[in-house]
Amino acid sequence: MNFLKKYWKYGAIIGVFYIIAYLFTPWVLQNKVVNQSDIASWRGMANEIIEHNQENPDDPALWTNSMFSGMPSTSISVIYKGDYTDVFYKTIHNLTGIRPPSYLLISLIGSFLLLLSFGVNIWLSAIGAFAITFCSYNMQIIQVGHNSKMVAIAFMPWVLASLVYSYKKNNFLGPILFAFALSFEIKANHPQITYYLAILVFGYAIAVFFKEFKNRSLPRFFKTSALLLAMGLLGVASNINHLWPTYEYSKFTMRGGSELATEQGVKQKGLDISYATSWSYSPEEMPNLMIPNFNGGASSGELSTKSQTYQVLKSAGYQGAEQAVKSMPLYWGPQPFTAGPMYMGAIAVFLFIFAALIIGGAIKWWLIGATILAILLSWGSNFLFLTKLFFDYVPLYSKFRTVSMILVILQITLPLFSFILIDRLFFAGGDRLTINKKEFGKKMGIALLFTVGLSFIFIIIPTLAGSFVSSVDSQMPELLRGALISDRISLMRADAFRSIVFIILCAALLWYAFNKGIKREYLLVALSIIVFADLWSVGKRYLNDSHFVRERDFTNQYQLRDVDRFILEDKDPHYRVLDMSVNTFNDSHVSYHHKTVGGYSPAKLQIYQDIIDMHISAEMQMIANDISQSKTIEEAQNNMGYYPVLSMLNSKYVVLSGDNLPLINRYANGNAWFADSVVFVESLKEEIEALSKHNISNTAILNRGYSNIRELISSSQASETDRVELTMYSPNMLKYVSHLDAPRLILFSEIYYPAGWRAYINGEEQEIIKANYLLRALVVPEGKSEIVMEFRPESFSKGAMWSRVTSALMIILLLSAIVVERKRVASKEANS
Repeated sequence: MNFLKKYWKYGAIIGVFYIIAYLFTPWVLQNKVVNQSDIASWRGMANEIIEHNQENPDDPALWTNSMFSGMPSTSISVIYKGDYTDVFYKTIHNLTGIRPPSYLLISLIGSFLLLLSFGVNIWLSAIGAFAITFCSYNMQIIQVGHNSKMVAIAFMPWVLASLVYSYKKNNFLGPILFAFALSFEIKANHPQITYYLAILVFGYAIAVFFKEFKNRSLPRFFKTSALLLAMGLLGVASNINHLWPTYEYSKFTMRGGSELATEQGVKQKGLDISYATSWSYSPEEMPNLMIPNFNGGASSGELSTKSQTYQVLKSAGYQGAEQAVKSMPLYWGPQPFTAGPMYMGAIAVFLFIFAALIIGGAIKWWLIGATILAILLSWGSNFLFLTKLFFDYVPLYSKFRTVSMILVILQITLPLFSFILIDRLFFAGGDRLTINKKEFGKKMGIALLFTVGLSFIFIIIPTLAGSFVSSVDSQMPELLRGALISDRISLMRADAFRSIVFIILCAALLWYAFNKGIKREYLLVALSIIVFADLWSVGKRYLNDSHFVRERDFTNQYQLRDVDRFILEDKDPHYRVLDMSVNTFNDSHVSYHHKTVGGYSPAKLQIYQDIIDMHISAEMQMIANDISQSKTIEEAQNNMGYYPVLSMLNSKYVVLSGDNLPLINRYANGNAWFADSVVFVESLKEEIEALSKHNISNTAILNRGYSNIRELISSSQASETDRVELTMYSPNMLKYVSHLDAPRLILFSEIYYPAGWRAYINGEEQEIIKANYLLRALVVPEGKSEIVMEFRPESFSKGAMWSRVTSALMIILLLSAIVVERKRVASKEANS
């Protein structure tokens, strides 16, 4: 009974959170799913892995040939073993129910705990949790399918709450909870979000250090920090089962830098800075933190039938005007495209500025410092000095792209500071701010000047915001360009006025409560209505019923095309498809049914990207040129030439249209072939360039380091009786049988990847040779041989072992902490 009396409020608030999360996305209760483009893409690339795992539960796929001629499944889909804390992680997801409302619910609960850890009133914390969770960016990433990012964002407040609890309340149980929260954050598997969280964590620790230094309480700070560091490392270590393989793989991807570029004198430890900063915010875009349609909103957005664009279309007699205005290029900012603005809430921006003016202390400077740093780094190419400084000198920063993503930090800092302010003004008891009415009005006036004043200026003089012209406008009919500009101006003005209304309502409420007095219950109700109305309505722009479809309709996008049915009649266990009817290197739908030369991945192998840049793209253009005059598929087939790199990748089929037969590459090398000659080169540059200078259908290009190979193989050409064939294929294992009259160098149409592939000839392990820049090769003896290639990276097996040890220790420590805490509470109650 005492337990219910003590905790019913918390249970009631979490119950309300459930209602809010499911009310925002009620379509999931109708068995609908979000039509997420990125999940659709993921399902295509992961299909081979999923099907293999279903048929072979004891041998999960660690490699896949579904994309880019073969790559580790690390960045796609892997079943990791060994982490006992995964039970807790899955339980949280199971208890929160169906996604995406489950993501919102996890964030709501974590944000609630975060505000409570700062001592904010329980009911105010509930409203603040909504303000943190319902920032519009979260709805956008749910809509497009960045699920791992959303989960990582949802667990950010959990980590910060346990951190604050450790320093402020309990430096024994707190660090253990920190270990679990950090473990869950890492399990979400979005390192970039976790990296930004680390900025907040270290920033808070620095703020506490200065506070404790001022209070002469450094011993406690160092003790708590040491425990947090130890427990944090333990939480990280529990994830070694996937961190190790991910780190290992990253060294060979585009994020690990290019050896070819390094060899040519271009220092590159991570992504190319121009690629990483492609999505950079600009100073001119910052008002959309407060005015959602300041830059037009999303790249593809909806206009009403009252818009000028609609009127122009109707007056021109366009029959599909109603449908056309549902998808117009509204965004006119500098980014290539966007799903929407980083709208933090007009109220949160106003309150953050207000808080910065009247709250002091180390926590203030932590929140302001983290906010300013995030804003400056989000500018990327627009503030290249700072970005380059971080790229060159801050560990791991160069591994990440889309620098504008760092603005997720503001989703924490702005609402958190805002609700700390309200709590200290009206709810904090003895810790309430001491400020007179005059000072209160003056500081509020300054905050209003920065927010309402700026919004009003944009309404009066919209051209101060920019030209309202998009880079895609040139592709639109001239008739529509002027109308679109007018509609963009109208959208900005409407949202600027909208923001003014919400800010004035909030300011009026706080002014009246401060100067005239108001019951706290009324204040909470009024504040919740204003905050909900603001964020709920904008969130619905980016996640609504139009984004939900029946699951059957979602999977229909993978239906077999006529060309797919024809290709799948081929019973060869392993060949590749080049699909030129789609965006070959930015579309993974084709990979649902085939092993492909293309696909989509922001973390593809760097050696493969090199081959795309220097050979495959050029050969695709050659195909287009060769068949450009063909009037029939038969003519196109006859006009097909020899494309050496595509052929060595065993690109057997070339798709031009989903409705027609594919072209057959009659020169495809097959699964394996013999090298009648070997060309040795000195550098990677020479190696990749040599692919177009030699007949690589029977010539191997090797680095000079393999010069001893010449002594091991026959100098004569392969005889007519020599043969090698693939006898068994699975993602993790390939088996071949060879019959040779003399030792031969055999090339395989498989991507070279040294971190895990092992080769065995008649049961004895042999060195895998890197040939033709990106292929595997083996020296095979004369006679009959069984060749087995197996993918068994030690990072998986050893990582699982370390995860078992560390996660078990975490659970033991948690149970011990619970026992100690219960005894402490019991002792306290007995003495009271």
